[in-house]
Amino acid sequence: MPKSKAFHSFESKLAYFDDDIELIDVLRDGVLGGDLTDPQTNNLLKHLNPQKHQHLARRQNSEGSRRNTINHLRQTVYSSYLKDLYEEVTDYLRLILEQASRNGFNANRVIGEHSFKMDAKLVLALGNWDAVCQAVTESVFQSLEAERSTLNLLRKVASKLGLDIDDQLIDNALPYLEVRHFLVHSDGQLSQEYIAKYPHIHRRGNGNVNLTYTLISNARSSVQALITAYDEEVTGKNLISPQDLMP
Repeated sequence: MPKSKAFHSFESKLAYFDDDIELIDVLRDGVLGGDLTDPQTNNLLKHLNPQKHQHLARRQNSEGSRRNTINHLRQTVYSSYLKDLYEEVTDYLRLILEQASRNGFNANRVIGEHSFKMDAKLVLALGNWDAVCQAVTESVFQSLEAERSTLNLLRKVASKLGLDIDDQLIDNALPYLEVRHFLVHSDGQLSQEYIAKYPHIHRRGNGNVNLTYTLISNARSSVQALITAYDEEVTGKNLISPQDLMP
């Protein structure tokens, strides 16, 4: 089955993010395994230049300090991964909606309840049909995002395009897409509603989401499966033009 260029872009960006996840895992193993320990100096790590790396130079040359430092870096990378994963999902959905509308998909379904007026001067200023489609679908998508519900966003895009998406695929991906809100707005502190809804998502002692390699792997696989299903429906139903498909 062909793939859309939007899906190819989604996969390509995730591949770079995957490199980051694996790199921090390798670095952490190396640091904890002593590969960067410098017993000849007071420096936290080998290759540390106190004049250049003044913040790291404050830290003691000890196993505990190295563990805390590399673990903090790992948490930062994991958090960024989940935030970026959400952004790539929304970018894919936005682009597919635009491409379907540009290909002549049912305007009533694309716009639906999100009706709005467009000034004639703006239409003329946009200059061509592709630009008009982009402006219209961008407005529709902003309205969907304004509802602040990842579930509604996924379901309504599917509904607008007439996609048959398995609810279980959405349910599997939602915990990892919704956790982004807490990473952005509360430094990972989960709400009681989220905890009750997704008890399998582990927390640390302070109530923050416990970002682990397993959680990141589960996020990757569940979101990948979901967007694959969207793309198979989009391409299988010929919703986008051949120019938006991979050769």
